[in-house]
Amino acid sequence: MKLSRRRALLAFIFCGPPLYGALLGAFLFYWGNQDRAQKADAIVVFGAHVRRDGSASPILRARTRHAFELWQRGLAPRIVCTGGIGIWAPAEAVVQKRLLQSWGVPEAAILTDQTSTSTRENARNAAALLPRGARVIAVSEAFHLWRCHREGEKAGLQVLTSPSTSGWDALQRRTRLFYLARETLAVTRDVFLGFL
Repeated sequence: MKLSRRRALLAFIFCGPPLYGALLGAFLFYWGNQDRAQKADAIVVFGAHVRRDGSASPILRARTRHAFELWQRGLAPRIVCTGGIGIWAPAEAVVQKRLLQSWGVPEAAILTDQTSTSTRENARNAAALLPRGARVIAVSEAFHLWRCHREGEKAGLQVLTSPSTSGWDALQRRTRLFYLARETLAVTRDVFLGFL
């Protein structure tokens, strides 16, 4: 009897966390893959890292391009670029703005937050640039959008979500797993620390 309990405990210790991570990751990915884009006051691009040479990483470029395409469809008159300086300058928002302007978005249609360094700060700083209760379309990868939605709603925004897929598709499998694992840990941390 004691032996079977010990085996059950060991099975839980070794299988529980990976199973939990897999289930949460699947939920985040499924939830984020639903495109909820509709007419809104603004499109908010959540930041991603900048390369050593100051150019956009594939994920940052893909998010920005997706936001541009939503803007081009007339779903919102403004795009909010978020993200401060990470490992390399310039700020993520600056890189996004340059890309948008190179694709023909007028400067008057772009708002920038160049100081945020986390998803929570992206959402809060974007909310500070917009009227209270503004309706926005949050743009990021599918696995990240559940948290973008939660943080945006907590910041006082009405949040719709629209996943960017081309940057994700370009990543290697190992990198995808890393990002997904990091996101499940971030959501778990928020739950345990009472952020949700």
